[in-house]
Amino acid sequence: MKMTKAELSEKIDELNHEIRRYKRALKQIEIDVNIQKTVNINIERNVVPNERVDAVLKQAEYEFNLDVTEPGGGGLSERITYYIKNANALGWSWEDDYTRNGQFAWCGAFAAACYSDRVRSNVRSKIFSSCYRMYDNWSSTSRSQLPSNLRPGDLVIVYTSSEKTPIYGNHITLATSKPDQAGNFETVEGNAFGNGPDGQWREGVSKRTRNLADVAFVYRLLDEDYNE
Repeated sequence: MKMTKAELSEKIDELNHEIRRYKRALKQIEIDVNIQKTVNINIERNVVPNERVDAVLKQAEYEFNLDVTEPGGGGLSERITYYIKNANALGWSWEDDYTRNGQFAWCGAFAAACYSDRVRSNVRSKIFSSCYRMYDNWSSTSRSQLPSNLRPGDLVIVYTSSEKTPIYGNHITLATSKPDQAGNFETVEGNAFGNGPDGQWREGVSKRTRNLADVAFVYRLLDEDYNE
């Protein structure tokens, strides 16, 4: 079947996106080596949004307005290295500086930077780094919320493909609104395609509208996860 130039270009874009998704999955697997549980997983209680979440959301908005993009995207790509290596973010200081797209799956590192030193450093460094680590440490605790109970400041793990695998999700986002009647909610997220501060679609720290149908897990931190 012959394809037009426009159709070929669209197909190439789709394939490149799939390649990027699989590369990110591989990077997540690398991160998940030698997992260690570092929080109390035997706590059961009702969890309400912590009062410090307002500051987390303000930090997320600040990071968004910096216009952080992947290298070559025209924005502040150097900030991604901060998300990965800085002690007030993920804190993986041994990693190389981030200089090329796909080098590190940094969606969790961005979330760690938003929560910053408000959350204990071992929680950020050991658990925020991947969907699987969150699932392994938090899915059987009160930190795991029903998607319908999603609130601003929650860590929302979404599926990025129609297969909805693996069970623990593919991508870490930060919710900035409750779901509406159609199940749509707003997010700010790193390592993602979405709208930048100028409203243009690009890759980096982005704002998106997500739907509950694509949610794998919703996590809300306990008071004990925060610094005093």
